[in-house]
Amino acid sequence: MSATAGPAARPDPPGYGGTGQVEVGPARGAGTAHLLVGHELGEEDPTNSRRPTGFAAVWAAVQRLLAAWNRTRAARANARFGQAGGGVLTGGIAYSALFSVAAALTLGFTVLTAVLGNDVDLRERIARAIDTSLPGLVAVDGSQGLVDVDELQLSSRGVLAGVVAAVVLLVTATNAMAALRTAVRAMFAAPTAGQNLVGSKLRELVGVVGIGLAVVVSALLGLAVTTVVAWLTTVLGVGVGAGVTAAVAGVAVAFLADAATFVLLVRVLAAQDPPRRDLLQGAAITGLGLGVVRVLGTSAVAGSASRNPLFATAVTLATLLVWINLISRIVLLAAAWTADPSLEELQGEGPGARTAEGPAAG
Repeated sequence: MSATAGPAARPDPPGYGGTGQVEVGPARGAGTAHLLVGHELGEEDPTNSRRPTGFAAVWAAVQRLLAAWNRTRAARANARFGQAGGGVLTGGIAYSALFSVAAALTLGFTVLTAVLGNDVDLRERIARAIDTSLPGLVAVDGSQGLVDVDELQLSSRGVLAGVVAAVVLLVTATNAMAALRTAVRAMFAAPTAGQNLVGSKLRELVGVVGIGLAVVVSALLGLAVTTVVAWLTTVLGVGVGAGVTAAVAGVAVAFLADAATFVLLVRVLAAQDPPRRDLLQGAAITGLGLGVVRVLGTSAVAGSASRNPLFATAVTLATLLVWINLISRIVLLAAAWTADPSLEELQGEGPGARTAEGPAAG
């Protein structure tokens, strides 16, 4: 007797009142059997869902790339810069600095002359350091500038007049620090209202003194490096590569000065206390960014200013404004990187400032 194909059968369980065999239908469960049954019932097969093609596929890929970019730290720092009004803040810093820098230089050179005397070589080196940071501001090596170093001293006509002039210059010099303090705190989403007025002014004063010391120390270190390289060249009798060594050492000194200034701005001026690793990263970004700007020089900045007919008669002044704006932008972007805001903070769902642990009222 030949066997015919049919449904599988199994013995009846004990006590089953049947014929001894029961037919078993198709398997129903997870896996392929479930998909087949769903197909028979007209359900959609999830494995056969349509994928975008053509332009839709390209657009979907672009959207994924944008989403991945928005999650990066650089994108989040740039978003914080934009949300905090970084462009407006940098303009305010440049405008304030234009009126504050002359007062700060006058005070600085007056104190420097009183402490160090008429050291012409040191004065020229400090003037070159200032010209490197703010091109066209002071006259160096016979070039024209907005001010002459010899004019950057307080008059000695009476003690009272000198004190009043010093106070006025000091207040004027701190205006740029106030704008910079507000801008850096904005990158950390730190509140600006309700701050201690006396504490804020003291921090701004420390900022002015700190930046002035950074310029002086940078000039002194540059002088020391040049002297050491010249001495080694004379002793060892090796002239090849001396200029390159001095140039590299000068770049390293400028990098350290810029990085230290950034730390001063964040920790002291803005009263923020980010993690050390984040702070060092921001300092490195500042040093590298400002170093690149110095290497490019004023030609890249002056080009846009000289092509503007409104600035044709004041190219030096316009270049200085654009230069300060660019430097401020680099510093604020580095501060935003240091703050490291999360996506939730940028979307207004998280805490106001994750790294703003410094005293808000100081």
